[in-house]
Amino acid sequence: MILTTAMHDYPWTMPFLLIALGVAFAAIFGRVQRMVFGETSGQRLPHPPALIPVFVHLGLVLTLGLYIPPYLANWFKQAAALIG
Repeated sequence: MILTTAMHDYPWTMPFLLIALGVAFAAIFGRVQRMVFGETSGQRLPHPPALIPVFVHLGLVLTLGLYIPPYLANWFKQAAALIG
């Protein structure tokens, strides 16, 4: 929304905005690269991580992605009507 509004109202600011976004993305990417691919100083967990909650949540999200019960759909419609 920021980009489209700036493009519509102030088209001359677009090059500056895009350069600033590129610099911000590059800075974040540089930090994330080291976090993901860097060496770790931490020790391993003494037990394996709990995977049951992860798969229960995944199943719930998949189920709601394929079928939303009518009462839940009505609740979402009422919430959207309240927002506007």
